[in-house]
Amino acid sequence: MPDNLFLYLLLVVALGIGYAVGRIEKRRRVSGTGTQALPQEYFRGLNHLLNERPDLAIDTFIQAMAVNNDTVDTHLALGSLVRRRGEVDKAIRIHQNLLARPVLSNANRALAELELARDYYVAGLLGRAESLLKELIQKNGEHKQVALELLLEVYQRESDWPAAIEIGSLLSRQDKSVRIKLAHFRCEMAEQALRVGDLRGARWQVSSALSFDASCARANLIGAQVEFKAGRYRDVMRLLKKVREQDILLTTEGLNLYREAAVALGDESEFLTYVREAVKKKPLLGLVKVLGEHISVAQDQAAAREYVVEQLLHHPSLGAFVLLMELLEQADEPLQGQHLKLVLDLARELLKAQPRYRCNSCGFSGNMRMWQCPSCHQWGTLKPIQPIQLERPDFA
Repeated sequence: MPDNLFLYLLLVVALGIGYAVGRIEKRRRVSGTGTQALPQEYFRGLNHLLNERPDLAIDTFIQAMAVNNDTVDTHLALGSLVRRRGEVDKAIRIHQNLLARPVLSNANRALAELELARDYYVAGLLGRAESLLKELIQKNGEHKQVALELLLEVYQRESDWPAAIEIGSLLSRQDKSVRIKLAHFRCEMAEQALRVGDLRGARWQVSSALSFDASCARANLIGAQVEFKAGRYRDVMRLLKKVREQDILLTTEGLNLYREAAVALGDESEFLTYVREAVKKKPLLGLVKVLGEHISVAQDQAAAREYVVEQLLHHPSLGAFVLLMELLEQADEPLQGQHLKLVLDLARELLKAQPRYRCNSCGFSGNMRMWQCPSCHQWGTLKPIQPIQLERPDFA
């Protein structure tokens, strides 16, 4: 959090503290048990804040406030503020201090427990967060839904997919979008089964994933891998065609699998038909490269170069440019000599620096295939990207 924003929020909290403490003092005056003056700690905290010493200000404000039902909201605001700033230990102390006081109402205690569970989650103390959230859920209070949502996040971080499915199923009764997550949880379990050779279990998990989300391209991609292991090559091709229709950007993920299935059936022409149909939908670089290689063998390198040039003109990208340069280099045609090598090396380095996947939700990018975005934690949003898409020049 930027320091200026943090100081602004802390100032707002300080005003809230002054208001809360003022109300308490007013009550004391009415009952004849208090004085008019605000505690010295409050003014000392304001002084620290004005001198841009927020850490000291926070500690002083905590000392200035008694813990009761009138001040609990301000304590919670302070705890949330320091947690967002990354000071999780301090947030934990604030919320534990609240819970140590027997004067809190049940509603305020539940709020403090929920915030403490958030602290534990952010700190990576997942076991503690889980225990606290389970207690909140059992109380069946107004915060049950939020506790369920946070508990689902805990199980995702722990990769406890059966527990995540149990909680997600409860949430999906009110929020149908959770079914997308449930499909990915089943896909995770399908991949686990596939790794140990349990084809029957993997097939069941894939079926369950599709029952949650019939449009889950990942489930069909895993299903194709399962059927390939089982030697059911026509099913492999059928499922990969579904993937192509559901999410064209995932087509290249199953490209080699489709080729091997077609070769196993003695029908490599079917693979080329599959690629051509995919290119019509979106000329991904991997698809263009496959067709370029085929044209080079079936006809000659000149025809392959013409095909790549045509794709480059219609869909400019650095990747297609590198492919063209490689074809020119293989044929030893102009550009010539060291100039070609220089341009090609530069283009390759630029291409290497580009991420392979980008999250459609938050923009996170990286080079590893991950089904859950590590930044925004959404499922199925990391997609293969084209290297440096360029705008076509307007010569009109």
